[in-house]
Amino acid sequence: MNRTSSIILSLGFVFSSLIIAWGLHNVRKQNNFVTVKGLSEKEVTADKAWWSINAQFGANTTTDIQNGVARIENKVTAFLEQQGFSNEEINIESVNIRQNNYQGAQTTMNADLRISVTTSNITKVQNASKAVGDLIAQGILVQADKWSSGPKYYYTKFKDSKKEMLAEATKEAKAAATEFAINSNSRVGNIKRANQGVFQILPGNQTNENEVFFPDKIIRVVSTLDYYLE
Repeated sequence: MNRTSSIILSLGFVFSSLIIAWGLHNVRKQNNFVTVKGLSEKEVTADKAWWSINAQFGANTTTDIQNGVARIENKVTAFLEQQGFSNEEINIESVNIRQNNYQGAQTTMNADLRISVTTSNITKVQNASKAVGDLIAQGILVQADKWSSGPKYYYTKFKDSKKEMLAEATKEAKAAATEFAINSNSRVGNIKRANQGVFQILPGNQTNENEVFFPDKIIRVVSTLDYYLE
């Protein structure tokens, strides 16, 4: 082998070593990352409310059923109007009539009525639901189950907060990654992977109950991000 060939071969080994070293460094760089989470919370108040009055009674003839339905509809509607609800907010949702086949039943038929209100004025629902005793005093049997008839409060402007909250969660995650990088003598690089997380609406009092029963709510999102460390 002559001198020129030896030089070329040596240079080839050098360049090969450099390429391999660069490749190993790049691999280590690509595998060096930190996973962090960012939290964003926002307190909001419901902007829509729904409430239904579920009443029932028994009768022995279809005429008595018809008269009873009309009587309850009139009294409940009058009560709701006194509470400040408009005709557009009041809805006769359903009237169900069924045969009473139970042994020893006092009536041959039962009727169930559901009259609801939907409004953007949640204060009216709060006040009216507290005054439902007025209907009971008039002889109307009102169901008290909160799942089927209790006031429900909804926040419908969720999209207005989504972009802002995601930006805040990402900022919090970046701050956590930066703190980790400082402690590990490195610096934060680009995002490797991002999961924006699931938005949750929680009750304002932070109990385990369903948020629909509370006007005050908390919107929460936790984003998970992987940042390269350089």
